[in-house]
Amino acid sequence: MKTLAVSLFIFAAFFHSLQGEILRNAKGVPVRYAGIYAKTPVDLPALRFRSVQFRAVWCAVVENLDFPKCADAAQFKKHFSSVLHLLRKNNCNVLIFQVRANADAVYLSRYNPFSAWISGKMGGTLGNFDPLPYMVKECHRKGIEFHAWLNPYRITGKTPLSKKSYLKTLPERHIARLRSDLVLASRNPDGTTALQFDPGRVEVINHILHTVKEIIEKAPVDAIHFDDYFYPYNPLPPGADQYSFSRFNPRRLSLEDWRRNNVNALVSQVSRLCRSRGVRFGISPFGIWGNAKDVKGGSLTGGTQSRSDLYADSLHWIRQGYLDYIIPQIYWSFDHPKAAYAALTDWWIRVMRRYPGTALYIGHGLYKISGREFYDQLRYNAVHREIGGEALYALRHLRSEKFSNVLKKCWPRPVPAGLYPQKGR
Repeated sequence: MKTLAVSLFIFAAFFHSLQGEILRNAKGVPVRYAGIYAKTPVDLPALRFRSVQFRAVWCAVVENLDFPKCADAAQFKKHFSSVLHLLRKNNCNVLIFQVRANADAVYLSRYNPFSAWISGKMGGTLGNFDPLPYMVKECHRKGIEFHAWLNPYRITGKTPLSKKSYLKTLPERHIARLRSDLVLASRNPDGTTALQFDPGRVEVINHILHTVKEIIEKAPVDAIHFDDYFYPYNPLPPGADQYSFSRFNPRRLSLEDWRRNNVNALVSQVSRLCRSRGVRFGISPFGIWGNAKDVKGGSLTGGTQSRSDLYADSLHWIRQGYLDYIIPQIYWSFDHPKAAYAALTDWWIRVMRRYPGTALYIGHGLYKISGREFYDQLRYNAVHREIGGEALYALRHLRSEKFSNVLKKCWPRPVPAGLYPQKGR
């Protein structure tokens, strides 16, 4: 494994030998390319502009992070109009709007209750108003793509109640309440409970497929979008999914391979469904697929690993061609000691060179970085043709001058999003 890391470092250093500004920290010290894993400094290129670029923003409804509760349809339309105004002001061209946050729906659904984050009560509505067709129509009218963002498995990220007690608070016909055997519970660091559907059950896959199909049939969305939550970040307690593992594992896979296979099965089936309807499918996984010190072909990093900790094998999805685009969440700074931005971004670039059929966009967590860091990251992205654009988490941060001023420099005029690079390029 040490030989592998050294080889990766040599290759990365060669790949990164662009002539440009040496990035330095506040003390004037050159920033290391891969944190504690490499001493090579980061070479920062000059800013470049494109005529086609994916410029997306995530709008989270969970906990009303980016969108408030609404008393009626008129109030919803007013708030959504302000969302589009903010996107257009910053020359963004893609809205990734959360339509399923907690096994619910920000639309009128046969399978999921209306979201409490919008109506104030799960199962409550805004009368006969259906937000989804309205949002898609308004986005398209203003030249903005609408990507329907689903958290496929999560029921609640945090509750002080037990699993049994929480499920009783859900509407009577909620699938999780009717089929509590499909629900897994895990413990958060603060002692609260997180609940999600069991990825190992075919009933769960079918429920999500029905949900995706309903969204596609309800409105001409440009894409279906999943985020980074698959198996929980907090490890499941021992034996939590033992029943599913022992009963629905005909190939006798190890627990780890079986969990990865469960997620792969969902991703592949959603992919087929979307492509049969002419709708794109994209995922924004946790930024680290695997660390080079732990898995062959991994990156020069040392953090949580999507493949082995969340059982979300993003590299497998790219190899199999399941996705139209991928947005790794590279939420760390250039000088992060164990997940340095340059080294991790370059790892994804090398992946795309080997498997060019999937468009690569980079996810930036604005809540974790400074305006200067954001500017430098956009500069770094722009010189690489493999990177077709960015997605920003999240909408509320665009109201900050430190980020809007960066976008004025980097995205000074509107451009179409496209699907860049084109598939097979």
